[in-house]
Amino acid sequence: MIDDRLLAYWERESVARARLRDQLPASWRNDPRPNMDVVRELYIEAMLRLKQEPSVHPVAIGDDDR
Repeated sequence: MIDDRLLAYWERESVARARLRDQLPASWRNDPRPNMDVVRELYIEAMLRLKQEPSVHPVAIGDDDR
C-alpha cells in the first residue's frame, strides 16, 4: 500500500526535476565530459533546495550596521 501523500510529493518532485533539466542550456545537456551527469544532477538538486527555502535577503559584503 502506498501513502498517497508520499506518492503526490514524489510526483511533484519528479516534475520539478524534469522541468529544471529541460531548462538547462543545451551545452550542459549534451556535455560529453566525464561526470557532467553528476554535475547536472547536483545543480538541479541545489536549485530545488533554493526554491524551497524561504526568501532570505543576503547581506551585502561590506554592510556596516553601526
